[in-house]
Amino acid sequence: MELELRTVVYAKKVEIRNVPVFACADCVSYEVLQPVKPDLTECISKLGEQPVKQDVSFGEQNELADLLHEQLLAWPEAADQEMEYRMKEAVEGRINLLLDIMSYAHKAKDKAWIEDTERRLAQLSGFVWQAHFSNAV
Repeated sequence: MELELRTVVYAKKVEIRNVPVFACADCVSYEVLQPVKPDLTECISKLGEQPVKQDVSFGEQNELADLLHEQLLAWPEAADQEMEYRMKEAVEGRINLLLDIMSYAHKAKDKAWIEDTERRLAQLSGFVWQAHFSNAV
C-alpha cells in the first residue's frame, strides 16, 4: 500500500482535501491513516448532516496531515526511508515551533491559544513512523 493524500467527499457537498490514506492499487482499497482518523471524524461531525457546499483543507484540522502534505510536495520521489527521515525532522521541527508558541500563549494568558496549541502538539507527540508505515509500504 502506498501513502497518498486524497480528497474525501462528504454528503456530496464537502471536499476535504489532503487526507492521508493508504491506497492499494491492486485491490482498489483505501484506508485513512490511523493517527488522523479521530480528527477526520471530528471534522465531519462539525459539518453536520446537511452541510453547505465547501472545500476544506484537512491540514488546517490536523498537524500530521499538514506535515505529510508539506513533505510529499517537497519530496515527491522520496523513497520510504528518506521520507521517514524527512518526517522525523519535520515533526521535531514543528513540535519545537509549537512549544515556542505555547510559551508565548502562556505569557499572553490566552486560554484559547493555549488549548489550540495543546491540541496541535497532541496530534504530533505520539507519531512514530515505523508504527504506522512498516506494514503498509
